[in-house]
Parts: sequence; C-alpha cells; structure tokens
Amino acid sequence: MPPKQESNVQLGKKLTWLLRHGAVKEGIAIQPDGFVNISDIQSHPRYAVFSLPKLQEIVADDAKQRYILRWNEDAKFHEIRANQGHSLAAVQGEACLERISNAKQVPLAVHGTYYRCWEAIKAQGLGRMRRNYVHFAVSDVGETLSGFRSDSQLLVYLDVAKVLADNLPLFRSSNNVILCAGVDGFIDKTYFSRAVDRRTGQQLTY
Repeated sequence: MPPKQESNVQLGKKLTWLLRHGAVKEGIAIQPDGFVNISDIQSHPRYAVFSLPKLQEIVADDAKQRYILRWNEDAKFHEIRANQGHSLAAVQGEACLERISNAKQVPLAVHGTYYRCWEAIKAQGLGRMRRNYVHFAVSDVGETLSGFRSDSQLLVYLDVAKVLADNLPLFRSSNNVILCAGVDGFIDKTYFSRAVDRRTGQQLTY
C-alpha cells in the first residue's frame, strides 16, 4: 500500500518548521537573511517532496504570506525563506527586515494571546519565547492576520512611540508583521498602550 500523501496544510507546517527553526538541526544551510537553497531542501531525504512546483503552490496558497520564493540571479538557483518567526541564531534580523524609525510607519501594532498567559504577561511582559522576536499584527480586524493566531482571546496593543523613544529596535517583515525583541527577550507592560478582550472589547487592567 503506497504511503499516504501529506496535504498542503501538513506540508506547510513542515516547511514552516524547517525554515524557522529546523534548518541547522537538519544540516541545511541557511543564510543570514533567512533564505535556503531549494536544491538543499530537495536533496534531504525528509524533504524531497518539496519540488519547485509544490513550493510554488504552497507559497501561492498561503493566506498569511509566510514565505518568499525567489530566483537568486547571482547564484543561479531558487531560494525560499520564512518571512518571520525564526528561532535560529543564524538568521540576523537586520539582514531580512525593515527597521522602523518613526511611529507614523506603524499606526497599529497588536499582539494576540490567551487568558492562560495573561498573569505571566502582567508580571513579566510579552516574551519572545523560543523565537527571535515578539510578533505584532498591523490590524485587529479579520480572522486571517499575519502576526497572531486566529483563536487569540486577548489583544495587547504596543505603544510604538514609547518603544522607539527608548531605542528598542523595531522591525517590519516582508509580510507586514511588526517584530520586537524587547529587553532580554521581554517587552515590559509599560510598553503596552492597552489590552482588551478580543470578543467583547472590554479593556483589561495590567
């Protein structure tokens, strides 16, 4: 009986893990700007399914625009990268992100989270966890937003002007996610402008 084929959703999750977290572990070279040579992916026995047409299909179908697929004219091969969400030290933010210098560039930055995390957030701030940055969406409207999960219960709004005034580096990814590493991996609650229940809009105290 032939092995069951993985769906594009399953393949997308596999690809996302590889590009954000697993390339080094899997022995696949990743550049400081996050790009990986597609032929390196295809030559790995676990990822041979990622033909160029399959990758083009996954990239085109991804509503959150998690990836960029390009032809590297200098090296003469196709490359792919995850636009944000990396935990790999090999990926340097300045190499693949736009630096934000003025609060007017980011009218809204909002982080989605859950009630189970709220007490820890109030005590410690927003943590980047295993990623290189805390992620913020640029909109709080709609279900498919790059920057937070669709089932988020709470919305935490970032005071962008205060972040920049205190010289905390702030970046924008290619798919318009705002990224901040905070201080020692945390963004203190003093940098929140407000926090609300996503369903009711009720403001939360912190």
